[in-house]
Amino acid sequence: MGYPLIIAERYLLARRKQAIIYVISLISVVGVIVGVAALVVVLALMTGFQDQIQSKIFAANAHLTIFSGWSGRPIEDSGAAMARVLGIAPVLAASPVVYEKGMATSPLNPAGAAVLIKGIDPSGDRSVTEVAAQAGGSLEPLSGRGPGGRDRVILGKDLARNLGVEKGDVVRVIIAQADVSPFFTVPRSREFEVAGTADAGFYDYDSSRMYVSLEAARRLVGLSRDEATAIEARVKVPGRVQEAARQVQAALGEAYYVNDLIRMNQTFFSALRFEKLGMSIAIGLIVVVAALNIVSILVLMVMEKVRDIGVLAAMGATTGGIRKIFILQGLSIAILGTAVGIALGAGLAWALDRYRLVRLPVDVYFIPYVPFHVRLSDVLIVAVLTVGVSFLATLYPSWRASRLNPSEALRYE
Repeated sequence: MGYPLIIAERYLLARRKQAIIYVISLISVVGVIVGVAALVVVLALMTGFQDQIQSKIFAANAHLTIFSGWSGRPIEDSGAAMARVLGIAPVLAASPVVYEKGMATSPLNPAGAAVLIKGIDPSGDRSVTEVAAQAGGSLEPLSGRGPGGRDRVILGKDLARNLGVEKGDVVRVIIAQADVSPFFTVPRSREFEVAGTADAGFYDYDSSRMYVSLEAARRLVGLSRDEATAIEARVKVPGRVQEAARQVQAALGEAYYVNDLIRMNQTFFSALRFEKLGMSIAIGLIVVVAALNIVSILVLMVMEKVRDIGVLAAMGATTGGIRKIFILQGLSIAILGTAVGIALGAGLAWALDRYRLVRLPVDVYFIPYVPFHVRLSDVLIVAVLTVGVSFLATLYPSWRASRLNPSEALRYE
């Protein structure tokens, strides 16, 4: 840049004749720092919140769920259907499941709690979801029966706490189907022995889900040995779930309906993205206001440096060179404030995440604390936005400085 950069640096570091200019400059730098730091922290908060919930949903569920094309009908030959699914390129693993809604009660909580009963293959589900890891590393206890001949069940940890049961206790599960006898009709119910608990880290699942073996679920809901409610599948590239769902749907045809995890939670994920956008815009306005303060700094500086500008013009400085002096001043303030603000915001976000300082009620927000994840892409967007707005703010004052007439500027000197 030559002399414009040298002069801009001297103007920034030199002592001011008018203290007000120094104070305003300092306030503007601090404003940029605070605005950038706030925006980095907010973006880290929203990104962390979204990533945490999405990871919990992906861990507790299969990427794809394949139902029968006929609404409400089970898949009759689940083995053949699973073989077809496994033969499709994007699919990594698959396993049949049985879903049923019901009510679980216990001696300590006879009122019970609404539950989603999921019948799984203890050996096959490990490659499709992370329920085994959530249940302590193994689902094999579901394969056997308790001492009383009861099938075993793994409960979400909050559901177990609500029912007041522990490992070895008995819960009764009631479903909407009826057991009919010559004398009366009652809702179908079965007793299960608690084999353990699962901790998904997501309250919505931990408070309502119970896992039983596939065979136990079939007996409970009245399905034959080959029938299943659905086939769950895991894809090879989780980031391309929706594309994989379209490929699987095309390969299976209209006899099956393929639903993916993103579509099933589309409203929830869309709400998170919109909330992040809204918060970013609101906090981003702080950055814009702080950057626009550079206009007032440069205007005051041009007024103070009228004589210097006249001397430079008389010595042969071009209008473009004079313009660059003040543009570089504004950009220097913006770059300094942005760098310090990003460092401050990233450090604060790290501390908040590392020590889990912001706690949440899990029954409202699903997760116990607010996670903060700083993404490089978010940081780059903040930096480009701040420096870009600051650059625009320098254009008018620098233009006015370059338009000064040297003779007029030096008339009274």
